[in-house]
Amino acid sequence: MYQLSEVLNLIFDSVGLLITLRLFWTDLIPKFYFLILGFFCVWLSNIFTVVEGFYFPDFFNILEHSFYFVSSLLFLISLKKEILVS
Repeated sequence: MYQLSEVLNLIFDSVGLLITLRLFWTDLIPKFYFLILGFFCVWLSNIFTVVEGFYFPDFFNILEHSFYFVSSLLFLISLKKEILVS
């Protein structure tokens, strides 16, 4: 079963991702593709957190943690690229 905090986290992350993508598309923030992909992976892991309360809990739990891992790698790549460019 899902928890209210998980659903609220998904809602707030969805709003934050939409705002970030809007700023990204209007060129108000720099084009950090790996950073945006990292945020997208965190958002997907939040979706998997909610879905695992309804269907295939073991499968979606593995997906959730895998996407958290991928997002951390993308954040690291984004940081490394920023350090090398500066």
